[in-house]
Formats: sequence, C-alpha cells, structure tokens
Amino acid sequence: MSKTILVVDDSLVSRMMIKAIIVSHAEGADIIEASNGQEALEKFGSQKDIDVALIDFNMPGMTGLELISELALRMTIPKVALLTANIQNEIREQALAAGVTFMNKPINEEAISTFLHN
Repeated sequence: MSKTILVVDDSLVSRMMIKAIIVSHAEGADIIEASNGQEALEKFGSQKDIDVALIDFNMPGMTGLELISELALRMTIPKVALLTANIQNEIREQALAAGVTFMNKPINEEAISTFLHN
C-alpha cells in the first residue's frame, strides 16, 4: 500500500525539491502538495488519510503549527515535520509540544530520508 505524503510550503522551489527527494526515497508515494494552509485544508477536508506531512512554518494566512493543529482536528497523521529557517527556541518548543519533528531549512536529502524511514 502506498503512502500519502502531504507537502505544504509557499515556496514552489522548496516543494519541488522536497517532492524530488520523496520520489527517490518513497517509491509509489502519493504526494499531495499545497502552497499554504488553507489550500491544504481544502484539498483534504476529512476525506483522506495522510501518512506523512512536511509542513513549512512561515506561510501566508496561517503558520505551519496552526495548520498542523487544524489537521489534527480532522485526522491522525502518524509523522509530521515542521520545516523552518526560524530557529527560535519558542518555535522548536511548540513543535515538540505538538509531537512534531522540527527540521531546519534549508532541507537536505539526508534529513528527509531519515525522517521518512524512521
């Protein structure tokens, strides 16, 4: 059974890079992308399960943590990573408190591969 992986980032370049890494490390994955939190919510509603989510923190409209909270009201996502160049301890602590893996940007292949396979 293939996994459904959600990638949410307002940067098209970041989404493309993340998707390319996922394709090389999670063959057959169904990759759904969105450019912001609202688009992600519209794509999923409560109709589909997500196995893995990689979500940018800084996006227009709502932060990645706000999106993660909204998605948690609708479904259980076993693995969630918050991607950010914002390395403030407060953001890291909020992510950890939410049970989310914190990943520093720029993202690299090793970090995503490790996250997908652990």
